[in-house]
Amino acid sequence: MGTVKFNANKVGGWTYDSCDPVDGRGVLAKNKCQRAIQLAYSAYGGHLKAVQIAMSFPTDQAAKTAADRLSKLNSDAVRWRVDKTLDTYAYGKILTGASKKYLVITIVTADKSARAAATNFHSYLQADHAGYFLSRDLTITS
Repeated sequence: MGTVKFNANKVGGWTYDSCDPVDGRGVLAKNKCQRAIQLAYSAYGGHLKAVQIAMSFPTDQAAKTAADRLSKLNSDAVRWRVDKTLDTYAYGKILTGASKKYLVITIVTADKSARAAATNFHSYLQADHAGYFLSRDLTITS
């Protein structure tokens, strides 16, 4: 995104044929979530860790409704690879957003040494992947 650059290593990736593995309280199923992926990243020498979940829905509205509902619930509404986050952290937050018929959730944890970079890292990682889905599935006509 522009001139901002972060260094992170992808340390894991999982593809699911459904959303059951990441649906903690049935919100995703209720909104007809079709499939999901999870990606895990490590940055700043392991002092910052991120897990990102992207899910597809049948419609833009279903993704938006799921995002709105999840934003009102506790973090247990979505299950992620907690083994890919820090056990203790100075920064720990979740960002959720719909992008067309996709829902992107980004979880970031950082210890004291990476806390200063965590907010921007988190925001840009979320925006980068949400932006990808905005340009995906575009139909260009002449």
